Amino acid sequence: MLTGRYPHVDGFRTLRGRTSPPPFDETDINDMVALYENTPNLIPLVREAGYRTCLLGKNHIVEWNLHRKWFDQTPSWDFERVPKLESREDMRRASYEGPVPRDFSLERHFDFVTASEAIDFIRTSNGRPFFGLVDMSLPHPSYHEFPTMPAGGIPLEDIPEAPVARLEDAPFVERCLRESKDLEHLSVDDRRRIIRAYYSMCEFADLQVGRILNALDEEGLAENTLVILTSDHGDFAAEHGCYEKWDTSFYDCITHVPLILRLPGRFPVGRRVRSMVELVDLMPTLCELTGIPVPGYVQGKSLLPVAVGTTDEHREFAFCEGGVEPELAYRAAPAGTSGADPAKQQVLERFPEALFRAKMIRTERFKYIYRITGGCEFYDLQADPHELVNRIDDPLMAEEIRRMKDRLLRHLVESESKMPEIGMCFA
Repeated sequence: MLTGRYPHVDGFRTLRGRTSPPPFDETDINDMVALYENTPNLIPLVREAGYRTCLLGKNHIVEWNLHRKWFDQTPSWDFERVPKLESREDMRRASYEGPVPRDFSLERHFDFVTASEAIDFIRTSNGRPFFGLVDMSLPHPSYHEFPTMPAGGIPLEDIPEAPVARLEDAPFVERCLRESKDLEHLSVDDRRRIIRAYYSMCEFADLQVGRILNALDEEGLAENTLVILTSDHGDFAAEHGCYEKWDTSFYDCITHVPLILRLPGRFPVGRRVRSMVELVDLMPTLCELTGIPVPGYVQGKSLLPVAVGTTDEHREFAFCEGGVEPELAYRAAPAGTSGADPAKQQVLERFPEALFRAKMIRTERFKYIYRITGGCEFYDLQADPHELVNRIDDPLMAEEIRRMKDRLLRHLVESESKMPEIGMCFA
């Protein structure tokens, strides 16, 4: 999102960014980061253009030593975690922790505190332009149900269930997740309770976004402040009989994330665009909107023409990628390791191949997924919107699969790194 480049061209195929903690004590060392000081990205550009900057909330963005070097305001870390609850073991494996205790102060929750600090940042701008990254934690596993949110009152029988393929018919990665976590026996009400918790987390997060938008209104800054609401991934939340997420799963519930742009008076209100969009497109969009020249190394495509309404066309397809090198997957920490999610680590212990590199390409109608281990996938989203029937071996789809595979190969070749930039070429 900040480089405007695809992860594979710079080697960012996993969150792990360093092999040892910083040489000083911090509240949260967070050694699972991506951007380093020499990685070309948006933050130094906006700082050079005179913007105040903040990174508030969760930091999965920059190398720790840059946290305070690149940002004028960083988190206070003055929040309280929701207490661990005594939920059933099988529900914990499904990432469900139970309801938030009614005596827990929601004003001490991580996201409430993060929104409050974002509001302080806005109110102390003093007329200077600002660029804020406000990284909230919700909705995100583990799932906590917020009983005070409207969703908490939805009867379980009113919550719809997503259709699920039979385990023996599921593709390789989905089958690995479902088998390893041993969740097939969860009751209908168990699954609905998890979905309800997800709804309530979305509502709580939505309230915090609303507080930030209200602050912009109150400060008279709404008309010239672009707000982007998006996410780095979705969740299963019971789709496909799975929970949490997985790095090489490319179902729409994981890869089709929200992307809402608000700029009153500039962007039409309520306009929806169906064209394919990628998160690498955000960086050149922000550059173009603020008058910062788009660097030559950027691979994303500005969304400004789509956002202002001059066109509905943007991309013919969307590209996604995930997974790591085999040697990393085989070196996964054991399930009992401190700080590791036991259920996720158990999947890696039993099925390390489920984390091997994979790539996806998706048009309006078709989706093709290539895995180096085999177990490739192909879906006709028009006939099968829930992605329940993998047609990779269907002879009726052979020609379309070939076209999608060619598109993916061409995209990978065209998106090879443009760095270092070469000023003169000799033959």
